[in-house]
Amino acid sequence: MASQYNDRQLALLLKNDPARGLEAALDRYGGAVKVICAAILGEENHQEVEEAISDSFVALWKGLDKYDPELPLSSWLYGIARRTAQNRRKRMGRSAPLLCLELEPESAGEEPDLVDQAAARENARLLRQAVEELPPPDKEIFIRRYYFSQTVKEIAAWVTLPPKTVENKLCRGRQRLRRTLMERGVIL
Repeated sequence: MASQYNDRQLALLLKNDPARGLEAALDRYGGAVKVICAAILGEENHQEVEEAISDSFVALWKGLDKYDPELPLSSWLYGIARRTAQNRRKRMGRSAPLLCLELEPESAGEEPDLVDQAAARENARLLRQAVEELPPPDKEIFIRRYYFSQTVKEIAAWVTLPPKTVENKLCRGRQRLRRTLMERGVIL
């Protein structure tokens, strides 16, 4: 069902017919959102994962006015799912070494500044671009560690490398990203 809609059509369907739109979005992206939420919250926390999935799709629907149709809807939704799961994880009393790929400014209940929002969007774009430029398997290692919150041991098993090698690649990847971002004008 969802495959019949492109991202713009799906966004319009969500606005005009939320029930059908959410059903189509869940059909298309539900599996990936579940993987993201389970990776962050732990697969054993079924109820937390299900609630994070539900909250993610509700946030997608409620935040459609902020969606930029030039971006893939999936990327935007996956960011929502990540933040939703990370916030839920914090409420569960766990801290995780997560990298916020959106680099969104934290505001304490105040109205965000348009210049700050534009800068945050540009920083997020530059960060995504810098991560994409990492060579394989460094890119995959970096994404699995900081995007999906996998342990070094889990990543090492996936890439069939010793854990120490994975740690070294993460360290070099952080240094490379820091240099790249600073060269492109991102203040860290």
